[in-house]
Amino acid sequence: MKDPLFFHRTDYAAKLINSLKDGITHAFTLFAPRRMGKTQFLLQDIAPLAEERGFNVFYFSFMDSTNPAAEFQTALYQFAQSIQTGNKAKTFLSGISKIEVLGVGVERETHKQAMPSISEIISRIANDNRPSLLLLDEVQELARLNDTGDLIRSLRTGLDINQAKVKTIFTGSSTNGLRAMFNDNKAPFFHFAHALDFPLLGKAFTDFLADVYQDRTGNGLDKAALYRLFERLNHTPMYMRAIIQDMILDPEISLEQAAESRIEELGAQYSEAGQWQQMKPLEQAIIQDIAQGNTSPYSQESRQKYAALLGVETITSSSIQGAIRRMKRQEWISTDTAGKLTINNPLFKTWIIENIG
Repeated sequence: MKDPLFFHRTDYAAKLINSLKDGITHAFTLFAPRRMGKTQFLLQDIAPLAEERGFNVFYFSFMDSTNPAAEFQTALYQFAQSIQTGNKAKTFLSGISKIEVLGVGVERETHKQAMPSISEIISRIANDNRPSLLLLDEVQELARLNDTGDLIRSLRTGLDINQAKVKTIFTGSSTNGLRAMFNDNKAPFFHFAHALDFPLLGKAFTDFLADVYQDRTGNGLDKAALYRLFERLNHTPMYMRAIIQDMILDPEISLEQAAESRIEELGAQYSEAGQWQQMKPLEQAIIQDIAQGNTSPYSQESRQKYAALLGVETITSSSIQGAIRRMKRQEWISTDTAGKLTINNPLFKTWIIENIG
């Protein structure tokens, strides 16, 4: 069923797919925090357009798997088998444990069986007349697991030797985890894929939501105010969609009322408040600064500000370094492709701004 609130990024999807199909590159890595619309972009924009352009398409989410390595190998093997049974390009969705068919939940079954290595499976996929596109979502989860080195090496080998026929889009919410997998010169994926920050949605998205609201209710919305709210929510699509949903279901409530209700709900979420309580005072000071837009915590001005907040005489650069290193290990912060410090969870950033200041 079509999602009336989904905003398609057709032009961006076409740009990526054309670059892959034309051989400009064979792989992309999209960096994006969770809840920023990354998975739906893969499923609703990339997958159908790629199939239309003649690709066999495989999707797997490493985040949704209980045993990612084994389930990925099984799913990839099933994909290799499926594309050998027909003449048309196919899309194979895996890593989604449950799909809806005519409104009825159907559980996918997986079977343990002996099968070829990942690299051998990819070579079989490459033997098809059509090119294939692998959409590997939240792939950084492989780097977190023990004993996945052989699988990662086999994956890299298979993709490397078959890059003319098998293209890949990797995505992940942890830039730290992705960098551990892709940017370490000792790791098998060193500089394998072209890295991109997944672009934020802009005013076109909120204008689209305003138009849907007007079409469904007959009421107009202040598009400039809606976009300002989107900026306040750090360009997080999930909450904007929820606010418009609330307003469509109850056309009597105003944008301000719907927004405050959702923001209050965000402030009451235990995960954000609990995450703040886990932080040491210096970490709290640094991440609060990052939320406000300061990305230079090592500067003398920043260190003097932190010292004043904590009631101490000085804060050393090594103390800042230690705090940032721990926050990265905890996946609270990371650096984007430009080396700028960012907060991994946009909802946590919103919570800090709304509740801490």
